[in-house]
Formats: sequence, structure tokens, C-alpha cells
Amino acid sequence: MSFSPVSRARGFLRLIAPVCLIGMLCLTASGQTVSQCTTAASTAALVASTGLAEKVGNIVLSCTGGNAGSSVNGQLFITLNANVTNSLDTNGNPQNISITSTGAAVTATPAILTSGTTLEIASFSYAVPDPNTIPVYITISGIRAAVASLQNGSNAVVTASLFGIGFTLQGSLVNLAVAGSAPLLASVQSYGAPCIGSPLPPSIDFPTFINSGTSSSAVRVTEAVTGALAPQDPTATNGVRIIVQLSGYPAGAQLYVPNALVGNSGSIPTSGGEFGSSVAGGSYVPSANQLLLSLVTGADQNGAGGTLLYPSPVAAQSFTGMTQLTVSGGSAYAVYEVVDHSSFVLESVQAPVFVVNAPYSCSTLSQATITVMEAPLSTVSVPTTTDPVPRFVAAALGSDCQQVGDCNGVYFPVLSVNTSPISLTGASFGGTQSSPLSIVNNGGSVLSFTTSITYQSGANWLTVTPSSGDDAINATLAVVANPAALQPGTYTATVTVNAGEGGSAVVPVTFTVGQPGVTIQGIVNAASFQTGAISPGSYVALFGLNLAGTNVAVTFNNNLTASVIYDSAGQINLIVPATLTGSSATVVVTVNGQASNSFTVTLAPNVPGIFTPGIVNSTGLVNAGSNPAIRGTFVSIYLTGLAIPVTGTVTVNMGSQTGVVPSFAGSQPTYPALDQVNVTIPAGLAFTGNSVPLAVCVTTTPGQPVCSNAVTFYVQ
Repeated sequence: MSFSPVSRARGFLRLIAPVCLIGMLCLTASGQTVSQCTTAASTAALVASTGLAEKVGNIVLSCTGGNAGSSVNGQLFITLNANVTNSLDTNGNPQNISITSTGAAVTATPAILTSGTTLEIASFSYAVPDPNTIPVYITISGIRAAVASLQNGSNAVVTASLFGIGFTLQGSLVNLAVAGSAPLLASVQSYGAPCIGSPLPPSIDFPTFINSGTSSSAVRVTEAVTGALAPQDPTATNGVRIIVQLSGYPAGAQLYVPNALVGNSGSIPTSGGEFGSSVAGGSYVPSANQLLLSLVTGADQNGAGGTLLYPSPVAAQSFTGMTQLTVSGGSAYAVYEVVDHSSFVLESVQAPVFVVNAPYSCSTLSQATITVMEAPLSTVSVPTTTDPVPRFVAAALGSDCQQVGDCNGVYFPVLSVNTSPISLTGASFGGTQSSPLSIVNNGGSVLSFTTSITYQSGANWLTVTPSSGDDAINATLAVVANPAALQPGTYTATVTVNAGEGGSAVVPVTFTVGQPGVTIQGIVNAASFQTGAISPGSYVALFGLNLAGTNVAVTFNNNLTASVIYDSAGQINLIVPATLTGSSATVVVTVNGQASNSFTVTLAPNVPGIFTPGIVNSTGLVNAGSNPAIRGTFVSIYLTGLAIPVTGTVTVNMGSQTGVVPSFAGSQPTYPALDQVNVTIPAGLAFTGNSVPLAVCVTTTPGQPVCSNAVTFYVQ
């Protein structure tokens, strides 16, 4: 939303008008006294901290004084601490802000926006009553604000600063709204997708779903204050809406929801049997202060738009209709809107969700989750002509069990965790150490949990796997401590398991790290010393700590033993097993019976690396600056890392001349893991000085050669 320089200048000029200043007497030619106004006591509205277009409380001015019968002419500026978000008309003016009065008839111009947070009432007037001590009350109502944009969230207070011209003003700062917990609360009773399967009924109606034993879960939405579940009013785009979001269902699962929901104030409330209630599709009588929500078909994924199946029922009826939701990637959503309610009692409503799915492995339960939010969801915190009112940022509703009084209900999950301290020991820079942590659900429904880690010493040395989940009965987590970046010492942390309504638990973890043991720190091509992938059957160098001993072994994937050529405290030279397959492998060094950390390497068929020195001239002498090769003769290049037998096309790059085809490329017959390439130096090879860079390349995919390190090749 933008405001023209003209409108801003107009407001500014009015504010600095030399005749009428804020809080000062404005004198007319007859010398009459001006009225004095104060902000009358009014109750700040309770609004949702997640709301982006929440209707705040009224601003009430109580004005007295002035000469009886004379006219009071005033101007008022209202500045909020959040954006004004009333819908705008085609002229860019806020809609549905009304100005009413008692004690005298007030004539006022419509409120306009002079900035994102400021409203201006350019002119209002009334005749001073006789006697002039009778208050004239001026009420400004219908202002909406982006409460969710306030920094302090659920503790936010929406305030307004008032500036008046043409009257004296006392109490210029007023509270318009308090953002408590959302006016709506909720609970979820979820059973996910049963691994034993859930049947599709022969007909799609509520009683048949129940009689067929189709599995159901439910959300329950409860008012925090009476009237929070309200139908659409003339200033809103829609009535109160909720969006039920479902995710994590297995492939092929089908989800069904009722077409209408009858609340606890209805003749017979809707329930699939969750939360200890009786099963019923729901019965409703209009004009009887009963809560009714209609399914909204065609609403978008944020809960906006669409068509109500029951916009305004006019006759008593029982509901049996069901609608299948569109499931994409295991996720779906359902949107409901309030069409009738009672403003006299706290109301709640249940939304059953029926799942149809085929049996699957019970060892891999689906991570099905259900959340409920106020809708439509949005991120728009400025006034517009098109965005729905009201609208909300995405945030799950807080628990309603205290409001309902059933927090100890057997249908809620109850988290049970062994909170005994976990003690682990390891070696600095060594391998990981782990301990199991069991989670048990001692209640009903699915236990959804998340984990977090707080460090008292050190950082990022602990992980919990899985870090979250949804399990009908229990789960076993792995608490893993990694000393790879730790110096010797004692490190502590706590693992918190949070199951929401199901409770939480804190588990202390102590990790005692000793002096470094046998440790792998890196593995490289033994010729080029380049990091990255290595190839089976090649010669590599392994670097680390405490690698020397009388009995040294290196294994790949726990079952293939490498040929150790050389070992010292910091380095082992070895030949990778030629039979190793796959895209990666784990490597472990064992020295005198002590195993190292498990080190993961990437594998590739061809990773050529040329030794230095590694080129022999046709004379049999090693190529060097004092012994250059003659153009037109051949040289032998010694390397490691070719796939044997050779796959792809082998070429040699010499200086600016690339793609030179060798006469031979393959295994050197005398030494294991040593490869040889024989190539003739082009007679026209250009060079500067006495050398060119040389590299060997292997191409198995057109246009994607894999090249060795470049070495210095001396020529003349």
C-alpha cells in the first residue's frame, strides 16, 4: 500500500495549521470556548496474536463544554502501533470504519489512510448541547490491524495515539486490543494410517463409514471466549474458518470428511467417537443458537475462497454427507466455515477425518500428522482491495484440554521416557559412540514428538535420530556423540523430548573424551594426493593418528581387506580392493586390535593420478629438466586410478594440445595398482621455455572427461 505525496502533504499541513494546534484552544471570531474531549473508558478487544486483519476495540471520545448551540468543528488523527488492514475500496480508502455518536448528531467525513498506520478523519462537527455539560460521545469502530506483525506476539497490545485539532484532548493514548492466546483452542486425536489397513465403505456416507469400521482421527476446536466461533459479519470476507491440514499419509491413502459439523450446542454434535464422545453425524436446528460449520469446497490451500455446502440452512436436519479430499504426496486439507453459533455459551466442535488405506509393513509406520489453524492463512500485513478479512499467519492452535477439562483423558497420548543420565566415552578425533533412548506412549492416540539439544559444554557433538516422529506406541531413538572435532575432556548436554500435550522429558548426556586413538583423517590418491573420490584397485594414501603398530589392517565395508604397503604413525599406503563396488564405502583401520573411526569415501571407476616423478623417456631415463624428451619420440606415463580393464577413451593433454591418443593404456604388469600410458609426443607440440603441463584423461560419458593432476613435462 502506498500513499501519494499529495495526501501526505495535506495531512502535514493540517497538523501545523497556525490557528488550531494540538491540545490548544481554537478561537473563533466570536471568542467562543472550544469543547474538551477525553478518551472514555472502553474494553480492549481480545484478538488473535496470529491475526493480520483483527478488528480492534472502539475509540470513544467524550466531549463537553463550548457555548450551547455553537458548532464544534474538529479533525482527528489516529496512529496505531501496527498497520491498519481494513479492506480498501477502489479509491484506496479503508472500508467499514464507522463514526457514530450519542448526545448530539455528529457529521463526519469518512476515515482515510495517510500512512500505513495512520487514519485521518478530516472533519467532524456537532452542535454543543444545552446545557453544555451533557457529554457528546463520538465512537470510531471497525478498525482492523495486523496484530501478528507486533514483535511481542501473544503479549502484544494494540495501541492508538490520538491527535486532535479544534478541541482540547486528554488521554491521547488508548489500548484497543490485547493479543492473548488465539480466541480458538484445539486438540488432536490422531491414529494415523493403520498398518493393518482401513476399509473403503460400500457407500460414501457417515453411518456407513462408522459401520464399516473405517479408521478415523479428529480435531476438536474450542472457544477461548464466547462468540469466537462466529458467522460472517457485513465487514468481513468470510465467517470464522478453520483449516485442517493432513500430511504424511502412505501412498494410495484416501481421506474423507463430513460435509457439515454440528457443535456441542447443537441438537446432536458431530463425532466419530473421538474424545470420549458418542458417534453421530450431527443434527441441527436453525434459529436455536446452535453451532454449525459448513465444509468449504474449492478453497485454496490457504483456506481462502471456495463455496459453502450449507451457507444458511433454513430447516432442521441431520447430516450424513461425506466428501473425499484431494491427496497429493500424502497431504490434504479441509476448510470449514462457521454459519451459525451461540454467543451465550462456550462452544466446541469436532472434525472427524476418516482414512482408507491398504495394509503395509507395521515396522515402518507412516508419519501421519494433523494440525488445525485459523484460516485463511496469509502473510499480507498491509491493507489491500483483494485479500480476505480476517486472515492469519500460519500457527497451530494452542491446547484446549484445560478449557474443556479433560487433560487427563485416556484418549490423549502420554509420553514416557527413561530420564536416567546417559554416559558415553570416546577418543578425541575418534569414532562415534551411541546409546538407545526409548519413547513409550502410555496413553491413546498417536504420540507426536520432537527433540532438541542444549549444550552445557562444547557444541554440535551430539545428534538424536530420528529427531521427530509420530508413533502409535513407541519409538527407539539413537543418541550419538561424535568426538571427531573434540579435544580430550568432559562434555555435557541435555536432550529434550517434547510431545506437546503428551508431556516432555529431559535426559542429561555426559561424553567423556580421552586421548586420540587410532584415527582416520583423510584418504587421497597416492600419486596426485588429490582429495575426492578414489577408485577400486588403485593406490591410495591414508592419513591419521596412531596408525603404526605390529598388526595393522585396513578394511572396506567391514569385509574387504586392503593390501597395506607401508605404515607409520601418521600415514598408511595401501591398495584399494579391486572387487569393491558401489558409489561409496566405509573404511576402518585396526592397529594392534584397536579399531579406528569409520571413515566414508566416495568411489568412482576412474580417478587417474600421475606420480611425481612419473614420466620415463624413450631412452629409459626419467623425464626431468636435465633430461627432456624429444618431440616425435614416445614416453611412458606411470599413474594409478584407471579402471582395469580400461573403460572409456584414454587421451593425453600436453600444453595446448589436447586429446592425444596413446598407443597403450592399461595395467603395468610388474607392480600392482600401477598403470601405464605410452604416448608419442606430437612433432609440432608448441611450448614456451622447456616444459608443458601434462595430464591423462578418461572419458566414459561424452563431453565429461575425468582428468588426472597436471604434472610438469620437459621437452625439447
